[in-house]
Amino acid sequence: MLSGVASEFTSRIRALEESVDMHTRNWRAGRYSAATEDDKFNVFRTLLADLVPHVHTYTALHFVLLPAGAMWGADSYVDGNTTYWGAMFQDKDGTTFNYYDSNEDGSVITDYDWNTPDKTFQNAQWVVNLDNTSSSSAAWTKPTLFTNNGYATHSRTIFQNGTFIGVQGGDMSLEFVGDVLRELKGTITYKSYLYAFGLDEAGDISMGCSIEWPTADLYRRDNDGKALGLLTLADLAANQTYEGWEPIRVLYAHLLRTTKSGTLFEYLSQTRPTTLELTLSDGVYLVQMNEVSSLNLRWGIVHFVLRDDILQALTQSNKKTIGTVAGVVSGGIVITVVFSFFLATALYRITRDLMLLSDFKFQDVFQKDLDKSSGIKRPSFSRIAEL
Repeated sequence: MLSGVASEFTSRIRALEESVDMHTRNWRAGRYSAATEDDKFNVFRTLLADLVPHVHTYTALHFVLLPAGAMWGADSYVDGNTTYWGAMFQDKDGTTFNYYDSNEDGSVITDYDWNTPDKTFQNAQWVVNLDNTSSSSAAWTKPTLFTNNGYATHSRTIFQNGTFIGVQGGDMSLEFVGDVLRELKGTITYKSYLYAFGLDEAGDISMGCSIEWPTADLYRRDNDGKALGLLTLADLAANQTYEGWEPIRVLYAHLLRTTKSGTLFEYLSQTRPTTLELTLSDGVYLVQMNEVSSLNLRWGIVHFVLRDDILQALTQSNKKTIGTVAGVVSGGIVITVVFSFFLATALYRITRDLMLLSDFKFQDVFQKDLDKSSGIKRPSFSRIAEL
């Protein structure tokens, strides 16, 4: 069951990596330029043209120029069947980050949605992750909070004429993780729970689950409800009030028993069973774990399914199978008996005829009669031909 989730995650990861790589190559080939404001705006429109058909795969494409740390790029937000576009521009002085509403064709709505004075990105995680001495440096960020939502960002270094000038990046909203897990859960008839985590030695970071938000909130929040960060597996296990976190509490207890750090990061890094049986308040659950990885990215998927539901389904399936097999076998026996009777009769006749032929008793084997129409004698029948 987890193979479908892993495949969906992997396809999105690969798509964003390929997009960022393509734009990095365009920078290196001199097709993109950041020499003037118009040049940067042209790059923004190219990024938006890439983003529009892939909006359900990745969320934003952007570039940061260094050492100033100014950022430009295209952003999107999907609400039901409606997609909203955004343009990210730094002021000419490079110190104020502006977010404008945009149209799909790249035309920017004049009034900006919001801005942040003195905001630059030279210390952003997707920038400092990279080696600015290497033109092939590429990395993923850990799942992180940005503007009240969880994201994972892939980035690569930009070089022009052999000189490092900045970083090309792309964002993937973590909302799709929960969407994929809930979609899969809807196809499973057994009682089950699905969770996804960014594997991290300091604490596995919650990315999504099969439980609908806001029932399952994966963010740390202040008293006003503002998101401050993503919860870890240990944070979810500490929640004693919500029934949906019981599987995580039991899993965390198992991790504490089997690893030093109590993390999936350590558990899946070692040779350990990826299928377990863990007991919850309503029964024994089969637990399967899978990992998705690319470059430095490591995501873990955990699936709990109630064992009794599986056994009951197998029992019902076996009853149907036994009934079907019994019907086929009984029908086959009848056919076999009838076929065997005719075959045995034919073989008996052939044996008898061969014995007569061995004694040169041709007339007894080929009984001939006169064909009245042609006057030629021919066999009226042959037991061998009859077979």
